Amino acid sequence: MKRFCFLALILLTSLRLNAQQASTFFPSQNGYKWFYQIVTLDTLQNPIAGTERTQKDSLAGEMLYQGKTAKIILTLNGALNDTSFVSLEGTNAFQYVGADIPIGDLPPALGDSLQALFGWYATFRFAQPVNQNYTLLSRSFTVPLDSSTNLPLVITVTGRRLSDQTVTVPFGTFQNAKRFLITTSVGAQVLPPPFPALPLFSIPDTTWIAQGTWIVRRVTPTVNVNLSTFGVPPFTLPGQRVVLAREPLSASPSPTPVAFELAQNYPNPFNPTTVIPYRLSAPSDVRLEVFDMLGRKVATLVDARQGAGSHRVAFNAAAFNLSSGMYFYKLSAGAFSETRKMIFSK
Repeated sequence: MKRFCFLALILLTSLRLNAQQASTFFPSQNGYKWFYQIVTLDTLQNPIAGTERTQKDSLAGEMLYQGKTAKIILTLNGALNDTSFVSLEGTNAFQYVGADIPIGDLPPALGDSLQALFGWYATFRFAQPVNQNYTLLSRSFTVPLDSSTNLPLVITVTGRRLSDQTVTVPFGTFQNAKRFLITTSVGAQVLPPPFPALPLFSIPDTTWIAQGTWIVRRVTPTVNVNLSTFGVPPFTLPGQRVVLAREPLSASPSPTPVAFELAQNYPNPFNPTTVIPYRLSAPSDVRLEVFDMLGRKVATLVDARQGAGSHRVAFNAAAFNLSSGMYFYKLSAGAFSETRKMIFSK
């Protein structure tokens, strides 16, 4: 009997550990789609009428991105407008911060500080004990208030797994959804370390994740920020509520494109891997080539006959020992030819 109980305990522990694997919370098939309803919240955290909007996300495959094997999530609002990356490793789900954050128009010091935050973070830790905090990042940087005044800030992001919860969204009800609180806190380093930073504001973000479905609900409250002490007028950071609105559907066969098309690569700029999408309206002999600024061919990605439909090709600049800079990729298919530019930034 004792042996039976011991074996049963091992089995139950194994099942529990397997249930915590990050991969069990993510859809397995490419082409999986999520349809979200989003609404902006007022300062009382109530939905603001007229701010409702929709968002469609699509699982576009898998690629090596910034050193990790990553799931590619495309966010669509009529046209491609965002790309995000998720890496599932053991009991943790990593998210990449910085894939589509533009920094070119920022002051150089601030841009460099933000770029230092770019990287992979184990945002969702499914085996984390409930109500035990973990730190994702803690960095110091300086924000220029005017030509002569800088504000030294400290940004800290912490996570906490809350108790599982049954959550109901327009799509339906999910039992035992994992719930995470990710809090971004900003403080002013008025006195030098080891003195703590003066707290300025915090943004708590609560996310519900269901098995085999991924994110089904997310709530970020509206936060009022008062930095009048530093001569900055008060402002509001609008919050939002995001809910899964209908059942995600596996990709069905796409209708044949009515025209040939070469789309913009994503992400762009990239380091070192990017994806180049294109569409063929008829079977064609296809060549997809990459050229440098001097017009020299540096890579041939496709040289084959392909059928009508949508295609994607991954391009790894590191595999061709390319240096940072602007490159051009050209699609030739029958009488069709089109060229676009992309930026490789190490």
